[in-house]
Amino acid sequence: MYLTDNEVRDIRKYLESGIPLPDKYRFLLFEDKREVELVWNGKSNEVTNIVLPFQTIEHIDEPRAEKDVKLQMGL
Repeated sequence: MYLTDNEVRDIRKYLESGIPLPDKYRFLLFEDKREVELVWNGKSNEVTNIVLPFQTIEHIDEPRAEKDVKLQMGL
């Protein structure tokens, strides 16, 4: 990783003043991170599971109850 003197000066200025690093410098310093994460204010790690009744569950190993099919004999 090579940073120019100007980039080092800017990073030092941000750190000394307590300002968060812009993404440009964050990715220059930590370029090996291959994970992508969406970050926004108010984001939480809480996972909510909701049961949605959109599908019926069919069991494959159980035979279905089939109705008797009556053919039309009067044709």
